[in-house]
Amino acid sequence: MPISPRIARPLLALLAAIIVSAALRPLNPWLPYAAATAWLAVLQLHLARSSWQNVALFALVWLVFPLLKAVNAYWLAWHADGLLSAADSALWGGKILPAYFRYEDFPLAADVFAACYFAFFFTVAGASAYYAVRRRASAPAFFNGLLGIYLFGLMGYLLLPAAGPAFTTLPDGGARGLIAPHVIAVVNDGVTGMDVFPSLHTALPLFITAFLWRDGCCKTALALLPVSLGIVGATVFLRYHYGVDVLVGILLAAAFAWRYAPKTA
Repeated sequence: MPISPRIARPLLALLAAIIVSAALRPLNPWLPYAAATAWLAVLQLHLARSSWQNVALFALVWLVFPLLKAVNAYWLAWHADGLLSAADSALWGGKILPAYFRYEDFPLAADVFAACYFAFFFTVAGASAYYAVRRRASAPAFFNGLLGIYLFGLMGYLLLPAAGPAFTTLPDGGARGLIAPHVIAVVNDGVTGMDVFPSLHTALPLFITAFLWRDGCCKTALALLPVSLGIVGATVFLRYHYGVDVLVGILLAAAFAWRYAPKTA
């Protein structure tokens, strides 16, 4: 069964807008055109109501994501960091939540959280591959939830674009440890400058963990739970997100898990 048109169509439209915007002012000469070609292929799968559109649309989201760099560089005249910072300060006693942590002074903790942060990509890609290859009856529901979260995430990025504390008021002060400096360097190189609110590093791992549990994969969900919680903690500890981003990410995960996760394990 293919993904719901109520999710696929607005997501395809949003991705098309990002691709066109990036193609008009490209930072990379070939990526917008590769993304446009992939978009047309996914559209064909969607119109044919192919079940493969689920994983293809997920792959397209990941291909389009780097194009947000061009959108941020050339099309955005306003950023919401000030607004998010003010909201976060009001929630957490006068300071933004990441300001209470200084990973530079705790190299071991920084390494653990950096490893968790990087594990996000394997968590999301691994779960998507599992449901794409195993073709479980619950696979359409999984991709509806996963891609629904991506849809709301991309809408948030465009409506409230923000760079995050690590790239505004709380820059890296020189991470120590074996892993953290390298992960931070990779993230700094790939950051789009607008992908903060809501925190998909929070929403997606929590949704995946909850979905696996409700889908009967309880041992896998239990093994994944500390990693998912570590990813959530890393977004704040490494100062990539405001606390309010994480709270909205938790709400997204809960809402889509309630809507799409199997009702009985």
